Amino acid sequence: MFLHFFRHLGARLKEQSAAKKLECGTLCGKQGAEGEPPEANLHLSKPNTTIIASHSGPDAGVAVYKQFAADLTATWDNPVDWAYGISVSMYDLGPTGRRNGEPVADCFGILAYPEGAILAVADGVNWGEPPRRAARCAVLGCLNHMHHALKQHEGDSSLDCHTVFRHLVDSTSASQKLILQQFGTLTTLVVSVVLPLKWVRHPGRWAAITMTVGDSAAYVYRSSKRTVEEVTAAAHAEGARDPRWCPGALGYAMGEEPDLANMLLCLTFLDDGDFIFLTSDGVADNFDPVIRKVARHQVLESADNDLPALSPAECQAKAMDMLRDVIVEADVRLSSGDGSIASHVSANAGGAVSGLFGHHGHSMTARGLAEQLLQHVYDVTEEQRQHVEARNRERERSLLSREPGLGAGGPNLNTDIKHGGLMGLAPMARPPGKMDHATVAAYQVGRRKPGAVARSQALMKALDEERSQAGNKLPFLAAQAATMPPPRTLGPAPLYATAATTAATGSNPANVPSAAAVGQARHNDAMATAVATGPLGEGAAAGAAAAAAAGGAERGPRRRYSWWSCHHALIVQQCRKVRSWMETFMWWWYWWWF
Repeated sequence: MFLHFFRHLGARLKEQSAAKKLECGTLCGKQGAEGEPPEANLHLSKPNTTIIASHSGPDAGVAVYKQFAADLTATWDNPVDWAYGISVSMYDLGPTGRRNGEPVADCFGILAYPEGAILAVADGVNWGEPPRRAARCAVLGCLNHMHHALKQHEGDSSLDCHTVFRHLVDSTSASQKLILQQFGTLTTLVVSVVLPLKWVRHPGRWAAITMTVGDSAAYVYRSSKRTVEEVTAAAHAEGARDPRWCPGALGYAMGEEPDLANMLLCLTFLDDGDFIFLTSDGVADNFDPVIRKVARHQVLESADNDLPALSPAECQAKAMDMLRDVIVEADVRLSSGDGSIASHVSANAGGAVSGLFGHHGHSMTARGLAEQLLQHVYDVTEEQRQHVEARNRERERSLLSREPGLGAGGPNLNTDIKHGGLMGLAPMARPPGKMDHATVAAYQVGRRKPGAVARSQALMKALDEERSQAGNKLPFLAAQAATMPPPRTLGPAPLYATAATTAATGSNPANVPSAAAVGQARHNDAMATAVATGPLGEGAAAGAAAAAAAGGAERGPRRRYSWWSCHHALIVQQCRKVRSWMETFMWWWYWWWF
């Protein structure tokens, strides 16, 4: 008994001593498909895998495919201000008023526990439905696998970091399987598991165990020191992010195998109140000094010698400085209780800053951090967006007026014009920034008591009501809301319930709708049921049967419908499925041939 006690005490002191010798808060393993973790292997506390909050997006996020994770009891629409994510399109508005880049091919997912969380962000490569499917499947497959893996260790007092790393590597197989099953294409993936350490108190009480595949990034903001670090920096070439170099992807990267050449496993130490946040390259690249037009690559020739020439390592350091300045400046002003936050940020945010980072003088939250980062990206890319939209409007006017110079063959629909003339400009002449899909998923480290979720959601509701009443929604959120398509309706509200009630009460027959109106309402309801059965057409037969039953139940004269008017919604659904299959087939053919 005493021998076991001293052996246990010796292991604890040895682990604490090894952790104190670490010079930094982040350790990285070796890149590659083998998934070698860092050498440090620290013990973790028993995980409590009770899901108290969950969030996914954009739109429904992974909830679209929740049937493939039936055992995962998460609603995916239960966010809190300390575990929050946002995913939007920063592209320009098209001629129809719809924002380009739709649908957003990024996806994020967060599972929050009382003493930890799992965060994941995937960036679908290119635009369209297949990349979005790949991103959603990658996030759902990874989170589902990790949640059930941690659940198996709820009573395990010997859980360590290497065990979690092994589960993270195995989660790539679960994500890859789901992507192939749903005919997705390519996507990146970054996932982080935050759990409390068992014995270590320095350099941090918590461990953020992170895995990345591709160029999506993970960062930590240490609120006590007010410093920002990139956890996944070692996954880049020479330890510095290069937007031109984008290796690694899940999906059909190498036939039916993923490209895990730059897969990296990292261990980060955190304290209570620190933040860990994952981003897609649409956020990370907009802090690059070369993309921001404040520096030029030292190793590349450039016509603009007025800008300083920076090496890759210097570019990475400059990007971290800009990212830190954006977060720290907001955190300092908010934490000090200075009411100048509204006046200071109002110039850049159009006055929409009430509760931007927290709520009524509270410290910065994960929701505030995500909103501030995306607002910064929106401000950086605004000049580029305005340039592209102005060129598109000019092109539309020239087409309408048929000005000379377009040539006998009509307008030139080349890539340069489709991108608003950006491709035809010299690199240094282009406006700063990079329009892309932008995603942030953030988590604030700490232990949450049972009432924390209700309090957080009450604060967020009050903040949303305050913004709505004052009309001061954040500019990037207001821009996204302005381009949302209106909800589609298939006809007027159903009238048959009113008709039945009138007949039962013996009211004036003049107020009773005609049988044709009743039949029309029933048909509209039935067709709405058919359309609402899901994006992939599941339950279409049930919807058609409901429409037929509604049509046969009506009494008296009725309007005769054509075959197309009754079945066009079902046909459109099937055509979309065929188009998706054709896109997948053409993609396969392209890679096989070239």
